[in-house]
Amino acid sequence: MSQAPIPSNEQERLAALYALELLDSPAEAMFDHITALAAEICDTPIALISLIDSQRQWFKSRIGLDAEQTARELAFCAHAVHADVPLEVDNALNDARFRDNPLVTSDPHIRFYAGMPLHDGQGLALGTLCVIDRQPRQLDNHQRTQLQHLAQLTGELFELRLQARRQAEQSAMHQAMLDNAGSAVLVLDPQGRVLRSNHEAQQLLGYPPEDLKDQYLPQLLLEPGQYERLCAASTAGPQSTEGQMRARSGQSLPVRLNLSPIRAEGQPLQGYLLVANDLSQREEARQRLQRIAAQLPGMVYQYLLRADGSSCFPYASAGIRDICGCTPEEVRQDAGPVLARVHPDDAPQVHAAIARSAANLSTWHQEYRVLHPLHGPLWVEGRAAPQRLPDGETLWHGFISDISERKRGEQLQNEFVSTVSHELRTPLTAIAGSLGLINGGALGEVPQNMQQMLEIAQSNSQRLRKLIDDLLDIDKLVAGKMRFDLQPLALRPLLQQVLHSNQPYAEHHRVQLLLLPGIDCQVSADAQRLEQVLANLLANAAKFSAAGQSVELAAVPTDSWVRISVRDQGQGIAPDFKSRIFSKFAQADAGDTRRQGGTGLGLAISKEIIEHMGGRIGFDSEEGQGSTFWLDLPLAGARP
Repeated sequence: MSQAPIPSNEQERLAALYALELLDSPAEAMFDHITALAAEICDTPIALISLIDSQRQWFKSRIGLDAEQTARELAFCAHAVHADVPLEVDNALNDARFRDNPLVTSDPHIRFYAGMPLHDGQGLALGTLCVIDRQPRQLDNHQRTQLQHLAQLTGELFELRLQARRQAEQSAMHQAMLDNAGSAVLVLDPQGRVLRSNHEAQQLLGYPPEDLKDQYLPQLLLEPGQYERLCAASTAGPQSTEGQMRARSGQSLPVRLNLSPIRAEGQPLQGYLLVANDLSQREEARQRLQRIAAQLPGMVYQYLLRADGSSCFPYASAGIRDICGCTPEEVRQDAGPVLARVHPDDAPQVHAAIARSAANLSTWHQEYRVLHPLHGPLWVEGRAAPQRLPDGETLWHGFISDISERKRGEQLQNEFVSTVSHELRTPLTAIAGSLGLINGGALGEVPQNMQQMLEIAQSNSQRLRKLIDDLLDIDKLVAGKMRFDLQPLALRPLLQQVLHSNQPYAEHHRVQLLLLPGIDCQVSADAQRLEQVLANLLANAAKFSAAGQSVELAAVPTDSWVRISVRDQGQGIAPDFKSRIFSKFAQADAGDTRRQGGTGLGLAISKEIIEHMGGRIGFDSEEGQGSTFWLDLPLAGARP
């Protein structure tokens, strides 16, 4: 017995065979019909569709044979595949290649074999259509010709079967996409007849699947000629518009229609894909929003910043008239009328805050003045949450309220505090100085029974003076009278100086101050004011830390900023106090604060100072796990 040689294109041939997904597949009637017809035409008891893989011959269809496969080295078909020509063996016992083949010497006792190679679309031989007899014989010309036709048909069926499988998979995928689209989807033929629909479309229009199929879209649209206009425009690409569809009940449904032509490249139009989004809920939501917004003071809005830098207010409540003196319609396409009303002195910071919010997707929050055409200057407060849209645009959702009355009250309060502070400072300085001289023995030895009372008076006068100094600092900051000398500063030496200056205070509380290793850099800041802020943060951290704990001071540059942080291991900040921590006179626990000392103004002053230097200040804290107060300052030469 001789084994058939391996074809020179074996790897390519095997790849084509596996790609057809025929091996080990269930029996299929169309192939069984071919083997039955081959056996009848050739008058043989056995007919096979045989496929040759790397180790075996496997029978896709078989007539008159029980075996499903044999070893490749035994296969007559392997010889036909190697030669890629029809193979006929009149009597296997007389053929040196096959006479001692087990398939000849034992069951099924092959004597006669005729095999026609089966080719794929690229002409690669994958197997054979063969007929087998247990008696020696020959095919006549008619039988040979018919067997060749059947082999040609079998190869074509291989390709058609794969195409059908791919089309079925694609159809299943398309249906799955339709079923999970989340919108009503209709597949239409070129005339607008519904070929396929998903559950959302059936639910939207109120039709069962069998009734919606074969409906014509022009009859489902209320506006005459709308379908024809969409189809005509779709030659340039997908079209989108709003319209009304008629439900089965006769109800009119507001929808957004998206029509896309279905056309393979270089092929005629196959139909259209229509996506209909129900706008009923949008309309209901819009009306609810209008009713709610009408009851709110100020203006509820959406602000859109386009990719080209232009902007508009897609939605603005009627309150825009009270805030800006505009109508919602005037700013729906262009935000210019609103932006033009921002006070010129406040406009740069408003625009800068919008840019930061867009870049970082952080909440936009500003207090600024608006020049109302009827009411004059107004103080307003705006807050909005940004959302990045898929096309790169940014959409804010927020509100703006009139805070003019609050600002007037704050101004009166500030003027009162400023006046009182200035009037108290001079006599208080004299009192504190006098008490210091008395306690220092300038008037002689202080009687023992008066010493404690005089020390308490001196301590309280110093605390009162610190409060007045803080009040005057706040007054200067609010009035814009505090001067800032912004210079490039070497940060590391400044941090070391601050640490050294505050070490005695920390030692008094038995707390250790640590400066963490870091890279030196230059920041743009006012040295005196920055030291004032850091001293306040270090004092707070030491004051509210337990004895034996440490406070860490660190600086880490990132991009064009440097973050300076003060981390303690204290009790952290209570959640209900976090929103008020930078407010004036804010104290988390008045009793504890008074025991530790403090005016409740330090953090408010720090916030004002840092923001006046173009920086940011904030904190991170978990109750019971300590706090980290941080401030961001621009690196020298990189001012935002």
